[in-house]
Parts: sequence; structure tokens; C-alpha cells
Amino acid sequence: MKKPAVRPAENGVAARDARVRAEPHARISLLRHAEPDWTPDGGPTVPDPGLTPFGRAQALALAKRLARESIDAIYVSPLRRAQETAEPIAEATGIRPVTLDALAEIGVAVDGMSQDDVDRYFVEGSERPLSEHWEGWPGAETFRAFHARVTGAVETMLSRHAVVSVQEHDFRVWQLGDQRPAIAVVAHGGTNAVALAHLLDVRPVPWEWLRFESELAAFSVLQARPIGPGGHVWSLQNFNEVDHLGAAGLREDLLS
Repeated sequence: MKKPAVRPAENGVAARDARVRAEPHARISLLRHAEPDWTPDGGPTVPDPGLTPFGRAQALALAKRLARESIDAIYVSPLRRAQETAEPIAEATGIRPVTLDALAEIGVAVDGMSQDDVDRYFVEGSERPLSEHWEGWPGAETFRAFHARVTGAVETMLSRHAVVSVQEHDFRVWQLGDQRPAIAVVAHGGTNAVALAHLLDVRPVPWEWLRFESELAAFSVLQARPIGPGGHVWSLQNFNEVDHLGAAGLREDLLS
């Protein structure tokens, strides 16, 4: 016979922590797109792929999970893999997504390559001296340009909800209006990693996607917490959440 769950004491640490997390906080959920079909029919890579059938199943699982949350706005990258991931989320929540072009993934120069050539492109690019990584992937967008456009998109997006950043001494803090918006962003591994670093006030590096590596159709959650005389900082509450994929039978390692 299964034993009943032990509940936390009403005034215990666990209960108090839960009450703090349940208070109204501005919230940002960063969602990575589902599986893209880079080589349709086994041919060369395409510049703007849609989702595979498996990716569409991932997107549905993600939508079902996000439908449980209160969401005020959805922002999405212009690329097809993000747009197609956002479609079932919009349907489940009833919120029309807003496309921000600057949320696109970092540019790469792989159009028309075979998958073997693409793999070689990324391996050789990653083996360059570290100082060269600021130049981005060979022949494509620099990381500094990518960082600038993504952080600019984050600032623009949040300003629409009366959330603005200010520099105080050596710290970036955020001023909130009367709103406590709940925002979902459907974008990419690199885009979301740069956004995370910016929101957490972490010094940028040209390999953010490795420092904050997220899986396909995973999401991370930040909440704004008050600090100092009137500012807020972003607190990382959940990173690379994939339980919804296991619940949908899309992750064998999460099934038990």
C-alpha cells in the first residue's frame, strides 16, 4: 500500500519558500524550438527548416505544459522552426504571438551543405583559438553583433511591459511598473542563452549556447525579485525543463 505523502509544516521552511515563489512576480519563460528538419528527404541543408513530425509532437507537448501557466504575451523568432513551435502554444493559450526579427538564431554559413559538411563546419569552427570565437561562425554573423541584437530585443520586449533596465554601480537592475507580466519567448538555443546571460547580468562569452545549453523543446523560467531600494533582479527558477517531454512519451530516459 502506498504511503500518503508527507506535507510540509505550515510554518516550515519548505512551506515559506513555496509561498514566496507563489507570490506575483514578473516571469519570463524561454522556450527552445522543437526538432527542425534540416535535411528534408535526405538532401542538402535548407536555410529555414520547419519541424519534423517528431518536432511537431514535441511542440504539442510543450503547448500542453505552457497551457497550465498564466501567460500575458508570447514573442517568437521569425524562423520557421520557432514559428511552428509557437503555433500550438498560441492555440492552447489563446494568445497571438508577436514576431521579433532580432530573436533569430546566430547566423551561420551552411546553406546547401551536406550534413557531413555542416558537421565539419561546426567542428572546425569550434577548434579555432578562443579569441577568434568573437568573430562568430566562419563567414557569418559575429558574436558581438549577435549579442547586441538579442540583448536589444530583450530590452525592447520588456519595455513593452514597463520593465526597463538601469545601471546601478556595477550592477544591472530592472525597474518594474505596476504590471507583473508573464512572458513566453519561443526562440533558439543560442538566442535564449544570450538572453539568460543578459537577464542574470553575467559577463558575455562567445559560446553562451554551451554555458546555458538547453535541449530541443525545453524551457527555462526566470522571475523578477526585489532587491535594493527599488530595483529587481532576475532569478533563475527553472532551467532546461523537459519533464513535459517525458510525460508525452518523447523522452525514454524520463519514463519510469
